[in-house]
Amino acid sequence: MAKLKFKMQIKEKLALFIGVLLGTVILLLSAISYFNLDKAYKQAISAKQDDYDSRIKVAVESIIGVLNVNYERYLNGEITEQDALESAKKILRDTRYEDGGYLWAYTEDGECIVHMDPEIEGTQRYNITDPKGNYYVRNIIAAGNQSEGGYTEYYMKSPTQEETSQKRAFTMKFEPYGWYISTGNYYDEINDTIAKLRQQSAASHINLLIISFVTAAVGVAITFFGLNQLTGPLSNVARRLQLLAEGDAHTPPVSISNTKDEMQTLTQASETLILAIQSIVNDLTAHMKNIAKGDLTTPITRQYVGDFLPIQDSLGEIYLSLTHALSNISVSAETVNSGATQVSATAQALASGATEQAASAEELSASITTISNQANHIAEIVKQASEGMAKTAAGAEDGHDKMERLLKSIEMIQNSSKQISGITNAIQDIAHQTNILALNAAIEAARAGAAGKGFAVVADEVRNLAGKSAESAKRTAALIEHSMEEVAESLRLAKETLTSTEYASAEILILQNILEDINSDAQGQAAAITQITMGVEQISAVIQTNAATAEESSASSEELSAQAAILKDAISNFKFETDLISHETAPELSHDLIRLESINKYLY
Repeated sequence: MAKLKFKMQIKEKLALFIGVLLGTVILLLSAISYFNLDKAYKQAISAKQDDYDSRIKVAVESIIGVLNVNYERYLNGEITEQDALESAKKILRDTRYEDGGYLWAYTEDGECIVHMDPEIEGTQRYNITDPKGNYYVRNIIAAGNQSEGGYTEYYMKSPTQEETSQKRAFTMKFEPYGWYISTGNYYDEINDTIAKLRQQSAASHINLLIISFVTAAVGVAITFFGLNQLTGPLSNVARRLQLLAEGDAHTPPVSISNTKDEMQTLTQASETLILAIQSIVNDLTAHMKNIAKGDLTTPITRQYVGDFLPIQDSLGEIYLSLTHALSNISVSAETVNSGATQVSATAQALASGATEQAASAEELSASITTISNQANHIAEIVKQASEGMAKTAAGAEDGHDKMERLLKSIEMIQNSSKQISGITNAIQDIAHQTNILALNAAIEAARAGAAGKGFAVVADEVRNLAGKSAESAKRTAALIEHSMEEVAESLRLAKETLTSTEYASAEILILQNILEDINSDAQGQAAAITQITMGVEQISAVIQTNAATAEESSASSEELSAQAAILKDAISNFKFETDLISHETAPELSHDLIRLESINKYLY
């Protein structure tokens, strides 16, 4: 499958670049706004949660402050201890804050001292758990034992709902009575407030995205509008230049853009270029039509500038070259016409002489043929002798090679004999040492007495064996020494024979080279005679051909004269200034001066 090629225009490239840049900026700003907005809402949610915690803490701290005032009245003697205690319970039981918030109190052992529910007040609740299994009363007491109070979480039914809800309470201990005073908020209320904040956050994020997309769309629209205004003239110039590159010079140029910038300069340059090319094409077309009609007298009136100046010079050169060529052709036609008559007469005389030469050449060819046959016979005999001598030389060379191999074999036998002689010497040494050992063994056996008799017999046998080995080694050494003398004599004779074969091979080689030289010379002579024979035959054929050609040349000369007249008539159809070329001026210097004067006349 062919790969698709997509070519982007400058406007599309700029739009893509600006669009990507604008989209990146908007995306970056939107992302920053999104994260900042999300962070702000999270902080608002956290602040809201902290606000709920602060409310219940302030409520507990406030009621403890009131109870402290009530207890100071007892300490000051204003009321009795029982009155102060009852007053404290009443204050705690009847106190409400905000939307129905109430307070309660437990003792350290888990007894509920004050509660808005009469059924709970006065009960022991230390081991009671919530629906999730938490000992929430114990946790409340533990939180109250902290120096500044503490928070706890547990589950219980809300007075306004039937389902179990999570509740967050704050507890602080009232030291004079040992009460753990608490109050709390249900998470349902907190979650409702947080849900509203989250809805506001989602709406804000959606609005931010809508604004970002609208901003991006408006930016892209403005970008395309600006690019159309900017690149519209550029596209027109590009299309017109593309037509010019395809050879279209007649289409009018694009209108000039009055933008007072580079675009105006580009459109002006485009118009100037196209008009200049149109003018040049029209001028060249007119001159080419005149040349096609045979009119070489049209002057060059248009002035070319810059890099187009060589076109003006070349056009003048064309007129001058054609005028010069046609003038020379006219002169040549007259010369050919006069020379053709002379060629016809000469050809007749040539044909008569060629006939006589042909007869002499045939007689010479017959004599050379006889000499050639004799030379070939001699060359064949020399060739056979050379081949026989070559075989003899090959045999001598083969004998020389075999004699060299025989000489090497004798030398190897001589070396082996020397090695065997060394081995026999070693055997004699071993026999001598064995004899000494056997003698020593016999002496030791004699010392041993009766116990060494058997050993003495063995030692005696070993001494006999050593003696026999020494005797055999001596005989072997004598034989080897005799063999070495024979081998040395064979080696001397082989070397003399090798020297003789080398001399014979050299003599045979010299004789073979002489025969080869004779053979080569004989073959060369035979080939030369053959070439002479062929040359004479060719000369004879050429002479006969020349005779026929001379007759044909006579006829062709007459035809050439007629064609020269026709050519002169054809040249007369062209109009050119004959005074540009002097027919009588042969020197090249005069020709060059005339050529320069003609160019100056046409150009200026």
